[in-house]
Amino acid sequence: MRKIYLLWILTISILSSQDFHQGPYGTTPFEIAGDFTLDDLNRPLLGDINIDSMLNIQDVMMLIGVILETINLDEEMENISDINQDGVTNVQDITMLLQVILYPEDFDLQNGWNFEDEWNSMDTYIFITLGPGSSTVLWNANDFNTLLENSPNNVHYFFLSNRTNFVDDIMTKKNSVDLMLSNMNEDIQLHWKKHLHFVPNKCDSYESEFVDAVCGIRAVGIDRFQRWKQIGYLGNPANFSGTYMAYLAHEAIYYNYEHEVLYEDPTTYDEIIVFDKTYYTGGWASTISQPITFPSNEELNNYSGMSIELLRGCPDANGNYSDQGCDDYDRIAKMLLCDADESNCHEMARWITPFDRQPHHLTDITPFISMLRPGGNKVVKFQESGWPNSLLTMKFRFYHNNETNITPHIYEPIWTGTIGFNPEYDQNRPPVVFNIPDDAVKVEFVSYITGHGWGCDGYNCAEFCNSKHQFSVNGGTYEFEIGYPEAADNNYCMELETIGQGVVPNQYGTWGYGRAGWCPGQDVHPFITDITNYVSIGDENVIEYSACRDSWNGCVTPPVCPDNGCYCPEIAMSSYIIVWR
Repeated sequence: MRKIYLLWILTISILSSQDFHQGPYGTTPFEIAGDFTLDDLNRPLLGDINIDSMLNIQDVMMLIGVILETINLDEEMENISDINQDGVTNVQDITMLLQVILYPEDFDLQNGWNFEDEWNSMDTYIFITLGPGSSTVLWNANDFNTLLENSPNNVHYFFLSNRTNFVDDIMTKKNSVDLMLSNMNEDIQLHWKKHLHFVPNKCDSYESEFVDAVCGIRAVGIDRFQRWKQIGYLGNPANFSGTYMAYLAHEAIYYNYEHEVLYEDPTTYDEIIVFDKTYYTGGWASTISQPITFPSNEELNNYSGMSIELLRGCPDANGNYSDQGCDDYDRIAKMLLCDADESNCHEMARWITPFDRQPHHLTDITPFISMLRPGGNKVVKFQESGWPNSLLTMKFRFYHNNETNITPHIYEPIWTGTIGFNPEYDQNRPPVVFNIPDDAVKVEFVSYITGHGWGCDGYNCAEFCNSKHQFSVNGGTYEFEIGYPEAADNNYCMELETIGQGVVPNQYGTWGYGRAGWCPGQDVHPFITDITNYVSIGDENVIEYSACRDSWNGCVTPPVCPDNGCYCPEIAMSSYIIVWR
């Protein structure tokens, strides 16, 4: 259970919580989930204080002990002891319990699981329903132990059936799960007893909103923002085979990533909205533009950081969010910042789109505060390299300066654009001379470098080979490199740790393979190197760069691309010198 523990440490690092959202509610992806109450075979009956699934004199004696304060209960058990649910445990509950024991047919003490009561913004919820013809394979998958092993501790799994023999379906599933749990230690059994829920009633017997969201699909989730979320493809992305219940844990891990990254105290930052569920029709190298008035130069001095939020949603026929409206390929997506007349544009943020899923990221791009200066009117452009249709929500966050006295002021482009990764690559990236002003306090080299193209040579460059990028400042005064060993890993992008870093999981394509500096459905973080101690302040400096392909024999010249019409390897690079003062 080590994976559960490690992921839970990440989860509890966020201590803030959000109140239950009071609507308006919906039933489609990214809409708010409303309140509902479900019966749950794993939830003790009211009055079953010793949790033995029976109401008898032993429970009466324990209830007397609770009232006399000789027995202490936790919050959940206090609720179970309050049989008439009037908010207190007293002699009236003893009277009612005795009546229930004597006349059980006259009472229903099922302790329902209520979503609003249980909500804490820390937990997530995944519903697996047996009913649609395609759901039987998932329901009967034999990797349940792996599901529990890979799951973070804050996820709840609900099992429902919408078939005529729903009672048998649920009891059979519960019995098989109970047998598995019986081989685990007591603490783990206790945990999952509270996080596995077996609903004994037919799925469509509940509220219509719940039925619409859950009962007609094999699996669906509710994330920590109280939003309904689709469940992606649960088969092996390498050969598109099988159905794995354990892959449901991927969704729970990603829910945690989204909340931990996206949820911040709104009093700590100012926000500028660029796009808000804006329809982007795409097209090859097509852009969508938006004029924006940014804070003034003086106001920018008061911010300690900047991030960019992007929800790249996909439209269905009605303009609502749906995975089914997404593009089928992984593509480069960029945000460019331009002068007001659009004459001077530079890449500020980069993402790689997923296969048929909808990613949501918040990326720290603090160095590029320098691009906004001197503030005022700019144009923000978003571009994808393909023919996707998207629903874009993009927002800047500017963080209030509580401690930092310096901010990024100057940027100077170094190497930009996409160039073929071939034997002539270094010639197309010549040394660059740059000046550092006298008042510079910190100097950084900041870059986006990702490899693309494959299958044209025997090395699968540049997407699936380890390209090494080597830099030298002022004739070797300082040297550093960027490498991508994960590009040779067949499972890197679908590892639990990588999903926890922002790869939207369970995509409908070959999302599992490692790539050169990226994964499908993830934001590309800028590579930042502090070179302050290795440059001459107030003088000219030079930076040199070369790239090679890592092999068993060392670092060798990039391969020659055969002239056979395939996608030749290339490196997409945007790099800058950033000066803080």
